[in-house]
Amino acid sequence: MRYYFDGDSNLYGYHSDEKPFTFPTKVKQMGAVDHRRKIYVEDYVYTYLYQYGKSHSCTEKVAALVGRQIEIDGEEILMICGAIQGKDATEENGTLTFSAATWEYVGSQMDKYFQGMTLVGWVHCQPGFGAFLMSKDEAFHKLYFQEPWQVLFVVDPVDKLDTFYIYNEEADVLQQAKGYFVYYEKNEEMQEYMLDHSVVKPKEAKNPEEKSENEEQAKMEKEEIKSQEGPRRRRRPTPEERIDAAQEIRRVLQRRAKEAEAAQRSKYTMLTSVSCILCVICLCLGYGLFSNLNRLEDLETKMAMVQDSYTVLAENVEDVKVQAAFAPRMTAAAEEETEEPEETQKTEGRIHVVEAGETLGSISQKYYGDGNGVEKIMNANGLDNPNHIVCGQELLIP
Repeated sequence: MRYYFDGDSNLYGYHSDEKPFTFPTKVKQMGAVDHRRKIYVEDYVYTYLYQYGKSHSCTEKVAALVGRQIEIDGEEILMICGAIQGKDATEENGTLTFSAATWEYVGSQMDKYFQGMTLVGWVHCQPGFGAFLMSKDEAFHKLYFQEPWQVLFVVDPVDKLDTFYIYNEEADVLQQAKGYFVYYEKNEEMQEYMLDHSVVKPKEAKNPEEKSENEEQAKMEKEEIKSQEGPRRRRRPTPEERIDAAQEIRRVLQRRAKEAEAAQRSKYTMLTSVSCILCVICLCLGYGLFSNLNRLEDLETKMAMVQDSYTVLAENVEDVKVQAAFAPRMTAAAEEETEEPEETQKTEGRIHVVEAGETLGSISQKYYGDGNGVEKIMNANGLDNPNHIVCGQELLIP
């Protein structure tokens, strides 16, 4: 049967009657359990994809994933049992995509090695670029892998990162799966495909004779491997035989992944510590600014009080100057007011005590210099008789 590419086809019909499904007994969980769709990847497929991604100087590559999609008790399960190289892939607008020759090759390999299986997704190996989803990959996936259970597996073989992307409930956007499972069981189809499609780069021949010799040597090595394993042992390897170079590589990858995770945790711890220190510094600066603000407010209050005191003092000084200017006039007026009563006292308010032998005439002579003051003294004291005065009597001398 010949396979060809059809733009409206997903190629997931290239299979015969499906084999009866049985759950694997040996399973390793990678990440968390995603209840939207449980994804199981066979151990040989997982290992081969990393080897394939690092081959040919770690260039960008694509591959197809084959397996089975089943539903048990309402739960969707995707079993990935094989991987097919994306040979003859072409680059369009900076994106590595499946060409017509690639689709034809995938179909022929499914018919040869993976009968009874269907196309369940594809793989994008992007060394050194992480396991992020590119918009161009999502567009390619929506165009050619339209079934809601078909997946995209992004692998970075250099940094040992990988992620599955699945459709959301509306089947219009790709989302990152929480995790998946790697299972270990007999996988004759993938073992045979790995033997026939070694990812080890062969030595380039300088001339046709060397090329023929290399091909013959490769054929002999392949036959030697088959003879060492035996027809049945190659098909049904024991658990001890499965601990091979692939598992050793996987252990190294897991160890490096743990080291990277520890380094990431250390980085996060350091960033958290620095953030806490910066927060404390900011709080201290804020407290200092708040204290300085209160001090400034107190200083402004004191300055206002000083200014008010200065204003009052200036007013008092001005009043003193005015009072000093008017002080001589006020003193003169006061002296005039003081002198006038003294003169009045001298002229109107003097008291004389009559002594023995004195008369009004002698008293007038004493105060007025002659006897003309007798009548004034009599009028001032209400006397009727000038000769009628006694010793000790007080007389007002006007």
